[in-house]
Amino acid sequence: MSEDGRWLVATREGATNRRNGILVFSLQDPARPELVSEYTETLTAGVHNVFWVGDLVYAVNDGTNDLHIIDLSDPARPREVGRWGLPVVGRSLHDVWVQDGMAYVSYMNDGLVILDVGGGDQGGTPEAPVQVSRIFYPGGPTHSAIRHRNYVFVGDEDFSLQGTTPGVPGLDNDPRGPVHVVDVTDPANPRYVAKYEVPEAGAHNFWVDDDVLYIGYYQGGIRVVDVSGELRGDLYAQGREITYFLPAAGPEDARLPFAPNVWGVFPMFGDGWSPVGDVFYATDYNSGLWTFTVELPEKPIS
Repeated sequence: MSEDGRWLVATREGATNRRNGILVFSLQDPARPELVSEYTETLTAGVHNVFWVGDLVYAVNDGTNDLHIIDLSDPARPREVGRWGLPVVGRSLHDVWVQDGMAYVSYMNDGLVILDVGGGDQGGTPEAPVQVSRIFYPGGPTHSAIRHRNYVFVGDEDFSLQGTTPGVPGLDNDPRGPVHVVDVTDPANPRYVAKYEVPEAGAHNFWVDDDVLYIGYYQGGIRVVDVSGELRGDLYAQGREITYFLPAAGPEDARLPFAPNVWGVFPMFGDGWSPVGDVFYATDYNSGLWTFTVELPEKPIS
């Protein structure tokens, strides 16, 4: 969604006509979104997700595994204005987060890449991004990243464990992966400083709000973690977990009963990226959409 909440971009993968790309909708009447344009010219192979900043959409291209920058200053006539790809054979781009003119690009087995797209001192622009740094860390494939203060929270998505519960649909893959913490006080020299890892579970998508990290942790459910202050070492062992909840429903309400499988946790948004209220949403593969609130402690755990 655009920052003013007036426009929505939907990504498309696996279109029946093999023309994927993005769809642009007007939200003038939010109850009746109106399709105003499609853009497939350079995104035909499919778009996994996008990040919208100002008039620009940063799109993850399934085919090129490059970051494509699309200008939507005229939503009826999208056009590509920039592109950047890691010069590695066999690269796999999964996600992007853009903040203060810096792009944090999740390149799976090739780590986290930080790009100057107008906010650094490397001369980068959206039309010609410049790589500032790249970091590998202990763990699995770099799936997604979010910047908060001087930290980037990086989630892995590791499905290397296969057939751990054979014959049970939905449990034949056993995801793993922590949330890593990278200090980007100096973006040119990022430092791995901490992690949060639930044993025998895997992180997926997450959100940070007011020094609290909300994680969709697959079979580990919803995890809520204090990330205030200085972050160092093993955050799970330090007792920074504020609370957790395992969404589960019975046979009448779940595809796979009593088996949490949380994909992501997100707040209620107002216009664009502005969270409002104290209600959060969690999406669970097996039992659907959940809403919840969290009673936070008066003082941070740290």
